[in-house]
Amino acid sequence: DTSATLLPINFIAMGNIAGGAASTLKRSAGIDIRGRILEISVIICTLFLTAVTTGLVRGYFGDSSQCWGVLASSTESTTQGPFIDSFSNKAFAAFLQYAQLYYKKWDFLCARTAFISRKFLCTPTEDGNMDYATIGCSPPVRSINPQFHLEEENCQADVGMVVGIWVAAFFV
Repeated sequence: DTSATLLPINFIAMGNIAGGAASTLKRSAGIDIRGRILEISVIICTLFLTAVTTGLVRGYFGDSSQCWGVLASSTESTTQGPFIDSFSNKAFAAFLQYAQLYYKKWDFLCARTAFISRKFLCTPTEDGNMDYATIGCSPPVRSINPQFHLEEENCQADVGMVVGIWVAAFFV
């Protein structure tokens, strides 16, 4: 499940941010917030961030209703993506397109290999199509939507929040 793989990544990100904040507070104001309260807050924020990122992964694989829209505004969005500048939006869209190609490559490779993978791993379409060499093996890969963040405002807001947290954690 995606939550299992996102949990350590989000824990490291939240730990970096909280650790940086604790160090800054200790140096600037002499307040030591390290301890159980900081640890519990990192765990709670990690679980929250993992829930949001899991919704984004599910949105990418075709179910954009799973996006939370944590920072979504009630007004109409004027940007064409989750980021302010167009270069970042284009780079993110290109990344999602290449990720789709990567997943489809491995899906078709699985579909064209041994009888065992076709028999136990592949799933027919809803209309019963079992020509896995042309349709692919896995339903989630067939339903990938690399434009999900542009079609759903909740997903757009969540992408902006998650990427912002990960970038902040990288620079702390």
